[in-house]
Amino acid sequence: MSTTLIRRLGLLGLLSISSPVWSDVFINNVSEIAGTWQLESVAAALNKPKIEEKRTWEFKPEGIIVTSGFNRHFGTTDRHEWKFEIIDGKIVSENPGRPGKPLEYVLYEKTGDTMILKGGIEGFYFFKK
Repeated sequence: MSTTLIRRLGLLGLLSISSPVWSDVFINNVSEIAGTWQLESVAAALNKPKIEEKRTWEFKPEGIIVTSGFNRHFGTTDRHEWKFEIIDGKIVSENPGRPGKPLEYVLYEKTGDTMILKGGIEGFYFFKK
């Protein structure tokens, strides 16, 4: 084996050991996310600046999401309601602004009173109970 190849393999090994591995959390049923959550911020990526939000999301056990509060896109307070279901461990919802084009969210991280969803339109959604 050449010295260059050995170095590359060694570097690849170090990268795989030292790099954190994130995996999405599989949602088994709606009870794992059900309830009222305060959307505190959104971001295009984990390492991008967060945009403050003041909205409430309620995941109802019967498969309805209700969002309410100040909508920064429209500059007004509003309330929206649409259907969702858990498919293959992900939240798949109607898209209120684009019928026939569902939104998909994966549960990126969840602790007792915090939750991060990945997907949708914004990228990452940071919630608190």
